[in-house]
Amino acid sequence: GGGVLARTSSSSSSSSLTADERRLLVHPAPPSRTVIVGGGPTGLASAIMLARRGWTNVEVWERLPPPPGSDAKAWGDPERSYNVGVSGRGQIALERLGCLDRVLAQCKEVKGRMDWTPGNATPTTRVSDKKYATQVIQRDRLVSCLLEEIREKYSAAVRVHHGVSCVDVKWRPGGGADLTRAATSDANANAFSVADADADACDPTSLEGCDVDDAATSRAASEARSYDEEMRMPPTTVNAQFVIGAEGASPRNAVMRAMDADRACGTKMVRFEDTNPRVYKTVPITLPADWRTDLNYSARTKNGVALECLPTKEGLLVGILLVKPGDSETLEKLESVAGLRAYFNENFPMFTEFVSDEDLERMARRRLSTLPTFAYAGGGEEALHRTTPEYHPTHGDLLVEEDAWMNELGGAVLIGDSIHTVKPYFGLGVNSAFEDVVILDDCLTAAPHLRVKGGEWTLALPEFSRRRAADAKALVEISRGFDGGFLTFVLPLILDGVFNKLAPWLFMPNTIQMMQRPDWSFSRVAYRKRRDRAVQCGILAFAAAWAAFALAKAVIRFMFPLVARLATGGA
Repeated sequence: GGGVLARTSSSSSSSSLTADERRLLVHPAPPSRTVIVGGGPTGLASAIMLARRGWTNVEVWERLPPPPGSDAKAWGDPERSYNVGVSGRGQIALERLGCLDRVLAQCKEVKGRMDWTPGNATPTTRVSDKKYATQVIQRDRLVSCLLEEIREKYSAAVRVHHGVSCVDVKWRPGGGADLTRAATSDANANAFSVADADADACDPTSLEGCDVDDAATSRAASEARSYDEEMRMPPTTVNAQFVIGAEGASPRNAVMRAMDADRACGTKMVRFEDTNPRVYKTVPITLPADWRTDLNYSARTKNGVALECLPTKEGLLVGILLVKPGDSETLEKLESVAGLRAYFNENFPMFTEFVSDEDLERMARRRLSTLPTFAYAGGGEEALHRTTPEYHPTHGDLLVEEDAWMNELGGAVLIGDSIHTVKPYFGLGVNSAFEDVVILDDCLTAAPHLRVKGGEWTLALPEFSRRRAADAKALVEISRGFDGGFLTFVLPLILDGVFNKLAPWLFMPNTIQMMQRPDWSFSRVAYRKRRDRAVQCGILAFAAAWAAFALAKAVIRFMFPLVARLATGGA
């Protein structure tokens, strides 16, 4: 018949509770089903975090096919993926998640930079001795490492579905959602498909070009079959009590769209026009044996074209040529081998002999890619999550029904690039995303203590918004300043350097250095730099006023005798 309702009074003493009920007061029961939309580094790190907490029935939906194994030969191909730098923030988070060693095994440590400024043939080399040296890894190789961590340690708790997209989200009264998933319809879903890749590369969806004796290829074969099965599945709607949106800030992020459109949800996406757009192409650079392979190489032209190069574990440099989209003269040269060779000879002679004609031919065929535009999840302390507080049962009560899943408390949260999208110039994107994951973990740990008597895991979601929304906004606003040119980027760095050297006890290092410090939150950095800037402006204003006063005084002392002589007729 109807549902059977049983309640335990909130006024009951703890001694009257059963052992299971007392356990729930310390470790609230996890949701019966969790779906993470987005199987990139952020989504997979989230799945690992939840599995380490003992959660089960966690699904990850990823629209792209699985990458090759982390030790596959395909990673020698620079077209497989762009490079990312894992800084101190990211390394601390990955260590918390128990997978740092696996990731570091596939990274290349970078200890400094070598820069060529326009018109200067002699580079400047800067080597740093940081506690956490930047570790460079291909983005999809990082994904592969996290997939292997799940496969080997958490396969009973986590299932990753490739080739599927979340196409629709409908919120349920209890805070969960009905999610509709479908096979990825984008014919170009695999950004590094056989059509664009080196013919010698191993493609996991077809196994074309693969070494069948390679262990990584065997794993890829198994995942390829699973991927093919997912691609044949019809659209399916499932109920999820907990939804994590980890698919970035692109329009295809259905969870973000649903939260942004829901008037009952505090999330309101703030997107900025790109005032300094760039498009890019990648090119492999094979350095000779006498060049260092632990540096970030950088060269720029007088008209603003930049070549940024990061090393890989295999010793190859992957260069990214960044061009203004309105620079038609340069863009035209990027469409042919002859044009590219002439362009490298003229503008990047230090690298031209290390780039083969075959690589230039592939570069010419490659489509131009774009950088993300700045965006963050606005809405203050309600910005990053969705729950239905009015639906929560009376605190301390236990609700049991035949169809309990329909009344189960639920919620959704955005994480990673979904809440703070920045350009990848300073390696803050993936590292801040990993930091999001461990902060959500901390909030889930604190959930039982957020109310005097017991608590539900859903209490962690508003706590996550409270702790992370201001940081997401600060990260994007500071990063936009880095993208603004001389007045908002170069001049502040100069001022910070001068004042920090003169009075390190009063002024902090420049903003870029501060953003890399894992012990400082982004909102704290923003507050401190506003303070530094105010004091700097005050000192500069006082110095300018004093200089003006001194100049005026000198002019008066010089002019007074002259005026006096004129007044007396020159006598």
